[in-house]
Amino acid sequence: MYFYLENPTAKISRINIIHYLKFEKKNFKYSTGQKIESEFWDFGNRAPKILRGNKGIQHKHLSSILTQYSELLESELRRSLEENKPLTRSGLKQVFEDQFKHEKKQELNFIETLQEFIDSKNRSGAQSHTWNQKYSNLKAKLEAFQRNKKEIQFNDIDEDWLDSYSGFLRTIKIKPFKPHNDNTLHRNINFLFTFLIWAKGKYHNNDLPKNKVKKYQADDVHLTTEEVVALEIMNLTGQKEKVRDVFLIGVYSGQRFSDYSVFEKSDVQGDLIIKRAEKTEQESFIPLHGKLRNLLDKYDWELPEISSQKFNPHIQAICKAAGMDQEIKETVYRGNEKKVNYIPKWKMVSSHTARRTFITLSSEKGLPDHIIMKVTGIRNVQTLQKYKKTSQKSVIDQINKAWE
Repeated sequence: MYFYLENPTAKISRINIIHYLKFEKKNFKYSTGQKIESEFWDFGNRAPKILRGNKGIQHKHLSSILTQYSELLESELRRSLEENKPLTRSGLKQVFEDQFKHEKKQELNFIETLQEFIDSKNRSGAQSHTWNQKYSNLKAKLEAFQRNKKEIQFNDIDEDWLDSYSGFLRTIKIKPFKPHNDNTLHRNINFLFTFLIWAKGKYHNNDLPKNKVKKYQADDVHLTTEEVVALEIMNLTGQKEKVRDVFLIGVYSGQRFSDYSVFEKSDVQGDLIIKRAEKTEQESFIPLHGKLRNLLDKYDWELPEISSQKFNPHIQAICKAAGMDQEIKETVYRGNEKKVNYIPKWKMVSSHTARRTFITLSSEKGLPDHIIMKVTGIRNVQTLQKYKKTSQKSVIDQINKAWE
């Protein structure tokens, strides 16, 4: 008894089960109805390949389905021996039909399957609150789109459907959502693709359309050295003092908010904080220099717990009080629409500005890229370049030095 591909040379093949019946001296063959991409079939072990990530999760689910077929056949073989009654192809086919074809199974619709994806991921206990929020938002947007159009089916997901969904999100005005710029839209479509990859082989066998939404370089801000000093010397108390201190810890360490807001003494090895990023699992080597150590010791390494949603309004108010009110030109793209806004700098500051400030100031001070990347846990130079923001003052200073 073993499984085999019905058409091993095809890109996707149906999986069949086969067993030689001694009484009839013929093979019993039965289609499981399950399909797999041939390149992911282990021909030696006659089973789906063991992989990591989303594809690995799909294969585990597929293997559990195939196990049901092999267990049923084994059960019938044992019963045949116990009753001394030979198995026949027609008899076995009827048993399999009764079990797998006539058994009524309720199929999940698209939205229900997305919820199953969320629940399945959460059963591992490894998904963060931020991850859950992203996919809960994705589900809410798809539900809103479905109400506006028609019930979504897996077979609907092609380039035309994606164009329609993109247009919907670019103009969405359903609270709490705002019309998506192309960066937000590109990210949202990739969340959808992650779900579709997980569902492939279990709920559909369609190829994914291309994400045609182009990202653009956002006009993000960083703080100058003078602005960082202004935050350091501000006389603050209560919640504002805590928010300012946590933000400066981010500036001094170069980590994401999810990482710099939860430093622990157990992360310290010598003069380094060695930490794996929550988002990427990439290891960072963070020098425990004087400014960073002093702030962490101030709170005995028990940093105030502040959600990023509450953190951002507080740090913006602090930056406003510090006089960061120069106008920043922000260009936003939504499809063929280009919109230019002029926004005071303080209003563009967020928890993530701390990381961008560390990277930019470190680069301006002459730290080589490979050191900055090791501290921040950034794996490629292209990503690092997106974080670097050169101030006008830095340009003027460098040109004046070069042309004195």
